[in-house]
Amino acid sequence: MSAHSRALLAAALQLLSERGFRQIRYAPGGARIFRGPLQLSTVPLTVNLLIWDWDFLEYPCVRVMASDTARFPELRPHLNEDGDVCYFSRRSVVLDRYDPATAIAQCLDQATAVLDKILNDHHYLATDVQNELLVHWERQRPQAVSAWLGSVKHGAIQAPLHFATNDGGVILADDYKAAATIASALHLGSIKATSNRCWLFHVSTLPPVPPHFPQNVRELFDWLREWDHRLYKAVQRLLGTDDAYAFVYLGLAVHTPVGWIGLLFNPNLGGKAPASKMKAVLHERGEMIRVERLAFTDVSPEFVHTRNLLFRDLSGLTITLVGCGAIGSQLAAALIRLGAGQGSNGILRLVDEEDLKAENLGRHYLGYDRLGQNKASALRSELLAQFPLSRTEAVPYSAQHDRMLFRGDLLIDATGDEPVSEYLNAQWLEQSRPCPVLYCWIKGNGECVQALFVDGPQDACFRCLRESSQDVYRQERFPVLKQPPMRKVLGCHAFTPYAVTAPLQAAALAADILCDWAKGDVSPRYRTRARENVDIHPTANLDPQPLADCPACTLL
Repeated sequence: MSAHSRALLAAALQLLSERGFRQIRYAPGGARIFRGPLQLSTVPLTVNLLIWDWDFLEYPCVRVMASDTARFPELRPHLNEDGDVCYFSRRSVVLDRYDPATAIAQCLDQATAVLDKILNDHHYLATDVQNELLVHWERQRPQAVSAWLGSVKHGAIQAPLHFATNDGGVILADDYKAAATIASALHLGSIKATSNRCWLFHVSTLPPVPPHFPQNVRELFDWLREWDHRLYKAVQRLLGTDDAYAFVYLGLAVHTPVGWIGLLFNPNLGGKAPASKMKAVLHERGEMIRVERLAFTDVSPEFVHTRNLLFRDLSGLTITLVGCGAIGSQLAAALIRLGAGQGSNGILRLVDEEDLKAENLGRHYLGYDRLGQNKASALRSELLAQFPLSRTEAVPYSAQHDRMLFRGDLLIDATGDEPVSEYLNAQWLEQSRPCPVLYCWIKGNGECVQALFVDGPQDACFRCLRESSQDVYRQERFPVLKQPPMRKVLGCHAFTPYAVTAPLQAAALAADILCDWAKGDVSPRYRTRARENVDIHPTANLDPQPLADCPACTLL
């Protein structure tokens, strides 16, 4: 340790001493534990201060002594069961590693302010618990049962409740197959065959903050009544029907403004009797019937694929992607995350006749474990492993033999192969433009990437990007490269070298256009995205008009 570092450490130790902290432990590597007081507005607290990272990548730990944690309510924000205080959100404040004394003072002051609010500001306490409802719902002891919200039909009022082996918790899903798929993907074990059901409710307000969350049926009824009278009445109506007692367990799932919470109990402790009598037993002996909390993790396609979007996702659409090579494989991974293959009618079709070869690996989404496999089939398997609830179809043969090419909502040409693009363009025109088509490709050695979106007769077709007059026949209408691309030859095979960044850029450009399409405005339909520091002709993004003498679209 340099003399300067020793001086900084001495200043930090002096600060702690002035605040009444004394060192009680030193560990190799520089970790130190101090004990001292935090002066709240009403009462002093004794805490341990653990500093194991003097670079302050991790904040020092402030831990309230066990004898003092009893002063705080059971349901409390920012103070866990071990007494550790969450006083700064991770990375919200950058502590100065070159001034450890000031950094430590910041931590102690903030921890004091947070603890003071928890202990003395009841509005802050209730509001923070409500805003972090899901965290407290999961962690308060006894800890909640893990629950997974899978595919549930929109507007459903109930759904099957499946129990996973290996202590995997419970899964809420439309059917056994969907639940088994989730269990397999999340390694939750197998699914027990049961007929339990969970009833679904929606409220627009956050629940009140009780001393602790309901632990029995009587506490549950009181809590629901205080929270939302309509919710309470809906639960009571359910308990007045035979359906509530037809299963071993009764599940209740409530969608709140911050997410789902659930409750589970056995309503049959009173034996078999009419629903009216069973309901009376629940009210009379409710304190004897244990309630377990369900801590839901929403893995439903609706949540997964829309959480990060401010616009409609691609669910419910039939999308055909032609080409599962460098561009197509990267784009398919983006499409599935944008919701392709989800919804009742959604499906993502992957078309490619080629097998994955070693020379493809340097710029393909797939790896060594897929060598020798058909690209479309292998890509489908990989996507299903990551998103098992999606619907994908592999078409392991040429697009020329695919009769379903245009029988959907969108066709994407990611081959980057101009003859294939010309063929698709011709077929599209001959079939009277049955659906929109998006073309994307890489120019040269990856200097730039381009895309064209075509829809109706007002749009330039793919062939309109080539001049038609005899003087400049088949020259690019919007030239961008100043030099022809470099080519490499291995045996009889010639290829254009470019790094994986090029297909990533092309896939990103295509995905951006699709996002604009989902928003309802895809203009500009012809786009170029160039790499920095490349010498190319400037090309504006625009909506190209059809060529007056285009041999493809003007002769039909």
